[in-house]
Amino acid sequence: MVGAKITIKFLCSYGGKIVPRYPDGKLRYYGGETRVLAVDRSIPFSELLVKMGEMYGSAVSLRCQLPTEDLDALVSITSDEDLANLIEEYDRVASPPSSIKI
Repeated sequence: MVGAKITIKFLCSYGGKIVPRYPDGKLRYYGGETRVLAVDRSIPFSELLVKMGEMYGSAVSLRCQLPTEDLDALVSITSDEDLANLIEEYDRVASPPSSIKI
C-alpha cells in the first residue's frame, strides 16, 4: 500500500512502581495506570513526548523495556536516534528467522 502509514503501539505505564515479586524476586510494575498509545512509526521523539504528556497531563521521561530484557534493564529514550534504535530492536525480535536452503 503506497503512502499508507504504519502504526506502532506503545504500552505505557505510569504512576506506579517497579517492585520485586514474591516469592521469586523478579521485578514487576505495580499500581498506577497502563494505557496504549498508537502513533505513526515515523513520529519524531519530541512529538512522541508531547503526545505522552497530553495523555498523562504532565511532562514525561521515556524508559523502555527491551524485548529480550527484564525490568531491571530499562533503557532511557532521549532522542530520535534512541527511538529509531528501539523500534529497530523490536522489529528484529518480531521478524521470523530467515532460513537458508541449500
